[in-house]
Amino acid sequence: MQGGVALCFPGQLNKIPEGVAGSSGGGNHLPHPFFEKAWEKAGFDFSSFFFQQEEEDRHLNLKLQVASFLLSMVSFDRYRRKGGRWDFITEHSMGIYAALVAAEAVTFEDGLKITKGIGLILEQAGEKNPGGLAAVIGLESEEIKRICSDVNGDLYVANVNGSRQFVLSGDAASVERGIELSLKRGAVSAQRLTFFTPLHSPLLEPITEDVRKFIMGFDIRPPQTPLVSHWSGKHLSEPDEIREFLAEQLHRPVDWEGCVQYLLSQGVTCFIEMNSHDALTKLIRWIDRDVRAFSYGVHDVV
Repeated sequence: MQGGVALCFPGQLNKIPEGVAGSSGGGNHLPHPFFEKAWEKAGFDFSSFFFQQEEEDRHLNLKLQVASFLLSMVSFDRYRRKGGRWDFITEHSMGIYAALVAAEAVTFEDGLKITKGIGLILEQAGEKNPGGLAAVIGLESEEIKRICSDVNGDLYVANVNGSRQFVLSGDAASVERGIELSLKRGAVSAQRLTFFTPLHSPLLEPITEDVRKFIMGFDIRPPQTPLVSHWSGKHLSEPDEIREFLAEQLHRPVDWEGCVQYLLSQGVTCFIEMNSHDALTKLIRWIDRDVRAFSYGVHDVV
């Protein structure tokens, strides 16, 4: 009996994947019409972003968010056109915007506008109250919780990516202290991520109403494929439910491990990551070493 297939849409990149720019020819000649739409709708020369130095760009996170959306959509479009199949669509963090397009709940153009608009709200929140994220590998859940309690500041568990893979979120000083404590207590690695906002933590609750008002301007339809969220596999099926998820998910934690376990319980035997990197693919293999998990990038074939 053939098992189920889940397409996975990852969150924001930390950097543009190596090979995406170099193989595309340079300039404005990236090999997909979505790039032209992105340039037009996102309001900046998106294609040149793949070829510039990232370190000095204060809008880096916004552009990386749009880049993640775009690369996921190009990968999905190519996978679909080549006859790839799927039974579920799922998402991790900011991957929800591309997942909504893939599930036909919003158009590509609206997905791009939503990605940029929420990115701007997050950018402004980060400028007003700087924070950040840190990935920690090698500690168990109870130790991670203790570290958050021991830090004299605002530090929270933002992502449960696996039994020993977590992301911490909080104000900048607390994140640095969390990294220090994690390493002292035996973490294999603990390092800062490329974010300036305390994503998936209660510190972002003040922007919920701004996001809610922004989302009201878009037409959202029921997904045409079962859309499984990073809230432990909760299905998103009605437009109002999706709107509320988009507003609240920014200050609530990601339970990717719970999401994957739910999909496994539904008969999924193959996970395919839609993007040009394999972050979710690696996490899925950590959660279940026997499952099939692949990354399908912008240059891959079915």
